[in-house]
Amino acid sequence: MKKFIFNAFFFVLVVVFFNGCLTVERKEYNVTLTGANSGKAVIKYINIISTKDEERDVSMKDFAELITDYVEGNKLENEFPNVKNMKKRLFEENGVLCGELTFDFDSLSVIKIFKYDKDSPFMMVKDGFSNETLDDYNGEMVNESFPVIFWNKNTKNFKWTTTVSSDVSNAVSLLSAYQNWERTNKKK
Repeated sequence: MKKFIFNAFFFVLVVVFFNGCLTVERKEYNVTLTGANSGKAVIKYINIISTKDEERDVSMKDFAELITDYVEGNKLENEFPNVKNMKKRLFEENGVLCGELTFDFDSLSVIKIFKYDKDSPFMMVKDGFSNETLDDYNGEMVNESFPVIFWNKNTKNFKWTTTVSSDVSNAVSLLSAYQNWERTNKKK
């Protein structure tokens, strides 16, 4: 019993004093309109990782945060308060841990796409995503001095990808933690 209490106390100390950073290498966005302002969005998180805290591996803490706050908790619901039918999942793809978030929306502003009126093109500000760098998109940008992506007014499917962490050399993959967690949870 003393060993259990010591281990629990040690775990709490590690969580409190070693702050890692749960992050992702890239994101893929795929938005399909089902009405004038409504639709379905899929956000794919590619290579979910933990960055080291002063060279300390805190990946187990970050994985616990991923599961308790994001997958089982409501952190994503709080980040996207105006969506419906949210579904979340983790999976392995091409040797990395990925996540997928799907939801329905009733307003284009939820996905940061705007349209002035029915005759205007759809548009999105290139720098509208904090901590993300826009890499690719299926719209068009007039020039870099006016960082707005435009889509034809009749477009029904919008796609873009971003980079969140361009340098993952100091990161720890969460794939093995996920594999262990998945094995444990399949037994239940």
